Amino acid sequence: MKLSFLFIAILFFQDEIPFKDEGEYLVQIDLKFKAKGQNGIGLSSSYSNTGQMQDDKTIQVPRAFLTVNVSEIKIREDEAKIVAIDSEDKKLLTRKTSSVPELHFDMGFVDDLKSKAAANEITIYFLSGEKKRLRKIVLTILTDGTFQVNGKWHGKF
Repeated sequence: MKLSFLFIAILFFQDEIPFKDEGEYLVQIDLKFKAKGQNGIGLSSSYSNTGQMQDDKTIQVPRAFLTVNVSEIKIREDEAKIVAIDSEDKKLLTRKTSSVPELHFDMGFVDDLKSKAAANEITIYFLSGEKKRLRKIVLTILTDGTFQVNGKWHGKF
């Protein structure tokens, strides 16, 4: 009985795609402040002292915008292709490993990432020549603002 449970457990965990080793890449964040709204402009209504609405004025609303760079990627012999997918299953990029000096992802406004209004996770898969997923790097923003790389703390917003 115990032997059959162990066998099933081994088969179950074999399907899990392993994380790429930490020493094989470098993740850096770039946090900038950008205006949010239609074409980068936010609208604000202003009111007089009596509470009457005055003309709408256009103002810039700067908010934290997150860009993630993955560089110094060490490509193994069996890795032929890289595919990046966000948490909404949107394919962000597909490249051959021979042309990958650095990967650049504009993740979005931090508030949207924390509230999951935007895709809050990017998974980078390293594929074999037969398109089998060999390894992965997972970049995640949790609802409390924690930034994780492969499930490990990498900062907080």
